[in-house]
Amino acid sequence: MPDPNIIVEAIDFIEENLQKPIMVADMAESVSYSVFHFCRVFNQVTHLTPFDYLIRRRLSDAIHPLQFSKRRILEISLDYQFGNPETFSRAFRRMFGVLPSELRKGMLLDRRHIMPRWTSSHLVHIHKCAPFFYKIEERESFQVVGLMTLVQQDLSVIPELWNYLFHEIGNSTDFTSTSDCFGITFYPLKSERQSTFYMASVRHPGAEKAGGGLVTKQIPAMKAASFNHRGTLIEQALTLDYAYHAWLPRSGKRLSIPWVIENFKKDVWRAGDVERESLLYIPLV
Repeated sequence: MPDPNIIVEAIDFIEENLQKPIMVADMAESVSYSVFHFCRVFNQVTHLTPFDYLIRRRLSDAIHPLQFSKRRILEISLDYQFGNPETFSRAFRRMFGVLPSELRKGMLLDRRHIMPRWTSSHLVHIHKCAPFFYKIEERESFQVVGLMTLVQQDLSVIPELWNYLFHEIGNSTDFTSTSDCFGITFYPLKSERQSTFYMASVRHPGAEKAGGGLVTKQIPAMKAASFNHRGTLIEQALTLDYAYHAWLPRSGKRLSIPWVIENFKKDVWRAGDVERESLLYIPLV
């Protein structure tokens, strides 16, 4: 694998110049690479072209001034080096599904489409898990039983939720180390960027009798892309960033309900920073 630190330097250069008229040649020059070699290495390390990364980050960065400033859309489009507001609006709608003018009027967008700045952690994770094995599946409806909580920036509530759930159903005779567990993340539209609802749940007969305030939820039939995740709970965000911002734009697919469903066996559950393997299901139209 090429040195990811070189690409991190290039990403730093891009991020510092989101509002300046840079070209791919400037990115390559910032790390002393030829344009050809730079494009090849950047794509190999990030699974994105340098131009794709630049445009997606410009559009994502433009959300803040659109929502929280009174500057005209024309001025914002020029700030981010779009030649005119029409070009900016078309690119914005293609990425987020809404127009800048609609966002300014209060229309909500799916924040899973907002691309964060990629870090060295993203690049190392892509290399560790590459190739990200995925497949498209048609999944039948099923019912789960579990507990739900609001998750903001502190992810420690998730292991605590699982520990409590396992304690509540641990005496069930049909709940074994190979039982299916489902961690379901819900992305509410009317919330801060880092706020989600999370449900720790299991699918097995008799769990609803365990008590302890457990709730049931019917998971609808859906088409979904399943991604193999290998890493810690925190690194799930890196796998999802890859899925949303590298795989999805090239796939021709569209997201549907704002959920992510993690499926794993009880015996691979590890709290905290311990690595485990699981499947992440992303619902598609």
